[in-house]
Amino acid sequence: MSSLSSPEVKGFFDPDSNTISYVVFDPDSKDCALLDSVLDFDYASGTIGYAQADEMIAFVQAHKLTVVWHIETHVHADHLSAAPYLQNKLGGQIMISEQIT
Repeated sequence: MSSLSSPEVKGFFDPDSNTISYVVFDPDSKDCALLDSVLDFDYASGTIGYAQADEMIAFVQAHKLTVVWHIETHVHADHLSAAPYLQNKLGGQIMISEQIT
């Protein structure tokens, strides 16, 4: 009987929005999902940045992971999603509930 590995989870805390984004991956296949990614937003200037998302990209690349999904678990009132930016850089499909319109 073959044993299956448990998924591994890496959290990325964003102090500005007080949220945590996650990379969840299968250590065997190297497939992963990125959950609730954060796009940096400076309220004073109205500008966006990519430091949080770039940290996730660095992790994915360092561990040679393949992004399959960008999962938005809920509507975010506390931050902007970095999923489109990450999808452009890493591939994968964006997923959110069909009830979100």
